[in-house]
Amino acid sequence: MTATSPARHLTAAELRGMLLAVADRVIASEPELSKADRDVGDGDHGLGMTRGFTAVRRLLRSDGAAPQAGGGDVYAVLTATGNALLSSMGGASGVLFGLLFRAGAAGRPPAERIGVPELADCLSASLTEITRRGGAAPGDKTLVDALDPAVASLAGSTAAGHDLPTALRRAADAAAGGAERTRNHVARFGKAVSLGERAIGFPDPGALSLTHILTAMADWAEAACHEPLASPSSAPSGGTT
Repeated sequence: MTATSPARHLTAAELRGMLLAVADRVIASEPELSKADRDVGDGDHGLGMTRGFTAVRRLLRSDGAAPQAGGGDVYAVLTATGNALLSSMGGASGVLFGLLFRAGAAGRPPAERIGVPELADCLSASLTEITRRGGAAPGDKTLVDALDPAVASLAGSTAAGHDLPTALRRAADAAAGGAERTRNHVARFGKAVSLGERAIGFPDPGALSLTHILTAMADWAEAACHEPLASPSSAPSGGTT
């Protein structure tokens, strides 16, 4: 992170670096996500997530000043990421994961930096929009089971004044706990509905994906904070060329 944002705020360039790390993590997790979806669905979730985050990686590796990559506005970066997912993934997952990044950034004035309070607000707004659109609630065996505790964790971190790496790690751990609990749920949405109680014992693929996203964010933030004087262009991107 830069000297002006030690573990507290991300610039747009740093946010792009973090999201590139997310893309790499999700793409590398395709076999796990596809297997999880074969257990409860048709097995295409991992491929869809890979397609979406390949588009995100392509976008964010472009010139950082280009409007389509969000320029210097952190909320435009989040919106561009959501748009890339929505346009490339298709289906319900494309809508949900597109909203994860877009909905919380919508309507916010341009900003050069984003910190824990702003991230908490964004994910809370995204959760509200995802539940409004899809109707899912905690316990329905969807990504909401991971997102809801992550949002609560970020709100707690905001109140406690946690730095960015701490807040993201706590949120990732909360999401992981929520994803693990989906093993005990009967699905109310998606293809797993047809399995009824036969889906018990298997985690929800969307909740697993959300956990990978937040874990990659936490990993990136922790690594970046070990280089407090690094320039945005040299902060860890998580990507390979």
